[in-house]
Amino acid sequence: MSELVTITIDGEKIEAPEGDNLLQVARDNGLNIPGLCYHKKLTPTGACRLCVTKIEGMKGLVMSCTVNVKEGMEVIAFDDELEEARKHTIDYLLAEHNDEQDGTYHDELWDLAQKYNLADRKNRKYPNIYHGLNYKVDDTSPVLTYDASKCIKCFRCVKACDEVQGKNVLSFSERGIVSYIIAGFNHWAESECDGCGECVQLCPTGALVEKPHREELQLDRIERKVKTTCPYCGVGCQIELLVQDEKIVRVNGVEGVLPNDGRLCIKGRFGYDYVGSKQRLTKPLIKKNGYFVEAEWEEALDLITEKFSTILKTHGSSAFAGYASAKCTNEDNYIFQKFIRMVFGNNNIDYCTRLCHASTVTAMLKSIGDGAGSNSIEDFETTDCLFVTGNNIIETHPVTATYVKAGKARGNRIIVCDPKWTPLVKYADIWLQPRLGTDVALLNGLIRQIIVDNAIDEGFISSRVKGGMDAFNELKELVEKYRPEVVEEITTVPAGKMIEASRIYSRAETAMIATGMGMSQQVTGTDNVFSLINMMLITGQIGRERCGIDPPRGQNNVQGTTDVGASPLFYPGYIPIADDANRKRIAGLWHTDYEKLSGKPGLSTVEIMHAAHKGGIKAMYIMGENPMVTDPDLNHTEEALKNLEFLVVQDIFNTETTPFADVILPASSYAEKDGTFVNSDRRVVRVRKAVPLPGEAREDWKIIIKIAERMGYDIGTYDNASEIFDEIVRAAPMMGGISYDRIEIEGLQWPCPDRDHPGTSTLFLDRFNTPDGKALLNPVDYIGQNEKPSKEFPFILNSGRILYQFHSATMSRKNKALNDFANESYVLMNSIDVYKHGLKSGECVKLSNSRGELVTTLRESNEVAVGELFMPWHFSESLVNKLTRAELDPYSKIAPFKLSACRVDRV
Repeated sequence: MSELVTITIDGEKIEAPEGDNLLQVARDNGLNIPGLCYHKKLTPTGACRLCVTKIEGMKGLVMSCTVNVKEGMEVIAFDDELEEARKHTIDYLLAEHNDEQDGTYHDELWDLAQKYNLADRKNRKYPNIYHGLNYKVDDTSPVLTYDASKCIKCFRCVKACDEVQGKNVLSFSERGIVSYIIAGFNHWAESECDGCGECVQLCPTGALVEKPHREELQLDRIERKVKTTCPYCGVGCQIELLVQDEKIVRVNGVEGVLPNDGRLCIKGRFGYDYVGSKQRLTKPLIKKNGYFVEAEWEEALDLITEKFSTILKTHGSSAFAGYASAKCTNEDNYIFQKFIRMVFGNNNIDYCTRLCHASTVTAMLKSIGDGAGSNSIEDFETTDCLFVTGNNIIETHPVTATYVKAGKARGNRIIVCDPKWTPLVKYADIWLQPRLGTDVALLNGLIRQIIVDNAIDEGFISSRVKGGMDAFNELKELVEKYRPEVVEEITTVPAGKMIEASRIYSRAETAMIATGMGMSQQVTGTDNVFSLINMMLITGQIGRERCGIDPPRGQNNVQGTTDVGASPLFYPGYIPIADDANRKRIAGLWHTDYEKLSGKPGLSTVEIMHAAHKGGIKAMYIMGENPMVTDPDLNHTEEALKNLEFLVVQDIFNTETTPFADVILPASSYAEKDGTFVNSDRRVVRVRKAVPLPGEAREDWKIIIKIAERMGYDIGTYDNASEIFDEIVRAAPMMGGISYDRIEIEGLQWPCPDRDHPGTSTLFLDRFNTPDGKALLNPVDYIGQNEKPSKEFPFILNSGRILYQFHSATMSRKNKALNDFANESYVLMNSIDVYKHGLKSGECVKLSNSRGELVTTLRESNEVAVGELFMPWHFSESLVNKLTRAELDPYSKIAPFKLSACRVDRV
């Protein structure tokens, strides 16, 4: 931090860090110097000329936004001359400005017009001429309207798009008084604008305004503004919900707090309408004679109690299983896992993380003792090198990507390793495009090259790796055969590119790895991550600030759901099921007998479905999960669900899974309850109730407790979510110092063991979370995939996410703004394959294999390699997982969603 200097503003002595922006320093100290073009997140522009000051030693009037403070600076911020100059400037701006107000936006220029007595046109010196300037209105965007008649050409939107979001879509067209903002080359709808709305949030007037709900929204009718956490990906963006007539009508990013500092993506800003959707479940439903009928809560709970109790008595505790939810709060999931363990009497609890990050967590736990990200999200901007593999970060974690792009603007190096082109390739120094399923071979080749270049960190290996150089030599011996030409033959990655990438990563002063589901969703997923960690350890690129490995979480509470114990292997805080001492401790906390808590590890997600298919699992309780979209080999999953004797699904909508339920319970969205999530960088953040529950829907944790009570089990009495969280931190020591009052304004990162601890921004600075504090190298060989292309099935299908939809799309497809950007299934095929197979882009095609088939639209694209396909899996009308298989990684029990052999035929 810079040294403090003392300056004087209007006779008041102020201390500030040397070099800070003068305008910001003044405002931080209560001196609200006017200004319209300045924003603290942007570089100064000096366009509006309202922040003029007088500074001793400088000639004329000086724009304070362009000046950095230094020792002894004497400033006059307000006097008659300065105020008259500001009034003149405002008068001039109003002359060419449409000052009509519709109440749907905050107009900073109008605030100043009122302050300087210029709201009434009779008090203005200059006549209003905007009608004669033929200003343009661009209403083509699905999410915003640009009205040039209200634009003051302050550059804030242009800089927001470029400097904050890193997209550089906006610019000026024409010159002088008739200039206006354009997106791309002309209209918004024809541009690369992806609808994040950063320009809207930073616009000081009504030139850019959100389109959704504008016809009804009135700022003076807003009943409350509620700060909470975004319900989509794992970034954990802090958002402010504007509520009017008990309905969310707008969302803003909360500035000045981490992790997002006001930044949002299109889903975070415009994906909220599902909360108030008319399709919400509002009453319990019971299946009678094959049809669902509405029921009262008493009837539904009585039926659940009867069925669960009968099955428990007849078949025993092993006949039950539950799916928790990464979309629910920590408090919901904690009570759910408590229910499974105390009422069902087993550890058969899992959720979608088993289908996403299980390989990553498994490898990280074994190698470094913790499966969570090493770093903070803001570190993505400041690390010297970022190695991104199997992670389409710009589309799946757009706000984290803003930090990545900002880092690139500072000169940081980026390596992208992905079989499919992703938008980050545009920013990358090098793109490694391996054949699907060949990651271990490529990584072993990188490791070998690092060793050949003598770019290892021998001191780190000796002091912080178990076995030191002996362990390293075992790895060295294994990778010796992965010579560049051998790796090129296996992966198709040119040897020269591989060598260059190894040198960029190993020679960087600091480096971070961002890994994703492209790496983890394979039968060799754990081996893939072992190889990544091996590369990281031999170069010493962990255990320091801005170094480490980070798996950005795909859903809002993937991290927290496992943190609080929704796992077949761990109690809250990642303490193994088999740890008898902890089981006794937990039994005491839960006021139950130690012998009643099973010490036997439970079944994982896919194993649960296998057991249901075979008849071992008789009953399931599914909270907020949709396995009929997310599970592999969906025909098998469907058969498994049909084979159950009793199924309860608790959700906010009917989903692809609810038709198989016997009882459907209406639950709560994130906006209808209090609680917490944990984001990708281990930050525990608040969730707050903003709107009432629809109809007779109830909060998830309250439903669970009611069922337990009716079955004769006391799993706890709580007045509110805060009391549940207080119990969570007693169960999970890593959160021991966190409480609602400490995260009221900004979240805290675990480990945070006590009330005096500030939280941990970077893991492993002193030791790894292993028994002896040292990391483990796990040398692994490349193993070819069992699923290979053949004459019958010549393509390998890859799947993933896109920016505009989310997960199984239960939430995102209930939002018109998102659907206007993307609402149709498609498959990408390389142009060579399109020509070779006599197909045409845009036509309807059938994808099929031995497991199933689907119909979708073909798109010709060189984003994929020859022989490979890519398909987003959000769309229920074209369920990608009909084609995937339930073969499992032997260590993590994850399924290979990324490699499915198939054929493509014209429909």
